[in-house]
Amino acid sequence: MFSRKDIIVLGMMIFALFLGAGNIIFPPMEGYTAGQHWATASLGFILTGVLMPFITLVVVSILGRGEELTRDLPKWAEVTFLVTLYLVIGSTFAMPRITNVAYEMAWVPLNFVADSEHVHMTFAIVFNLVAMLFMLKPNTIISSVGKFMTPALLVLLGAVTITVFISPLSDIVAPSKAYAESSALTTGLVSGYQTMDLLAAIAFGGIVARALHTKNVTEPKKIMKYTIAAGCISLVLLAALYFSLFYLGATSDVVAQNATNGGQIFSRYVNALFGTAGTWIMAGIIFLASLTTLVGVTSACAYYFAKFSNRLPYAFWVMLFTVMTIIISETGLTNLLRVTIPALLLIYPVAIMLVVLQIIRAKLPSVKLTYYATLAVTVCFSLFDSLNNIDLLPTGLKQLLDNLPLYNNGLAWLIPSLSVLVLTMLVGKMVKK
Repeated sequence: MFSRKDIIVLGMMIFALFLGAGNIIFPPMEGYTAGQHWATASLGFILTGVLMPFITLVVVSILGRGEELTRDLPKWAEVTFLVTLYLVIGSTFAMPRITNVAYEMAWVPLNFVADSEHVHMTFAIVFNLVAMLFMLKPNTIISSVGKFMTPALLVLLGAVTITVFISPLSDIVAPSKAYAESSALTTGLVSGYQTMDLLAAIAFGGIVARALHTKNVTEPKKIMKYTIAAGCISLVLLAALYFSLFYLGATSDVVAQNATNGGQIFSRYVNALFGTAGTWIMAGIIFLASLTTLVGVTSACAYYFAKFSNRLPYAFWVMLFTVMTIIISETGLTNLLRVTIPALLLIYPVAIMLVVLQIIRAKLPSVKLTYYATLAVTVCFSLFDSLNNIDLLPTGLKQLLDNLPLYNNGLAWLIPSLSVLVLTMLVGKMVKK
């Protein structure tokens, strides 16, 4: 029997798995640049950073594993998407980013030793080896994360949130950068990609399913019921956290000057509020948030590659990804953040459409026609958005796409993808008749 206590523990585990580096370092910068539009921007961010991952988590947990989302694709397309997905949320992008956030926002401010390349490498090795110890015993994830790490994390975050609303550091300034030129809502929507939580939800859905199976919950209806109940805990907590961090960023003008990322804004703000104690509070928040996500995502990636290879065991992949994370983290946080957005603009829309298609799959007259055509269009326009972000889109094509709704907001794929989806459904009905 799955008790109320089990639901709370699972909900806390889900919250802790999602609450990683991006969840803390991106909202402050977005809130700062959104300025007076911070509330609207935070709503867009919450839609793609919380609501969509929640829906994805429920869908994947019912299916049992993330790979089921791609079962209607050709084998080459399925493998390409899943390998890309797990590398992006794993040791190529997300995990090195988490390691660097833990180092720059938690370790360096404590001033135990002077910052240097050798210190950074040593920290990366120790931090990832600690995480690896949890990963090699995956059954301890739900108990250690849900019962111990998350409550401690919530206490620290709660102290910061309450103080920010009671004693904001400065007045809210006018919007800048993209928020001064485009809709705050749509800009916030695209900014929500940076959390990578929708992609992570595809991996975490399998973890939730396995956690429920250990409690003998295997019926799809019960899996959906308990996942929604536990997921709502995470949804409410993450939404409240993002809203607070956007407000923190919006009221950070005094400390945000010359900041290159939201992590610096958060760090300076907490130090201004709490002084020396703030440094330790921030270090605790970042260490716990980074460690739990590192454990959850890397173990999910290892599970996929162990099953995909069918020869190399789970432990081998855990150790390989740990080594890769340590090596790639040496590029530094700022460089990793610079290449993250183009990669996410390419893969995030595909992940969104896969979830949408799975939800309506039973009502599709021709599953293959709708899947193939919709995802092909999504990939094409997502590629345009990605190339445009790094200024590699040909001028002629860019001028043509300028007339497309939402193109300047990084959402060029949305209307074409939904249009093709509807069109293929109509064509499928006609063919059937």
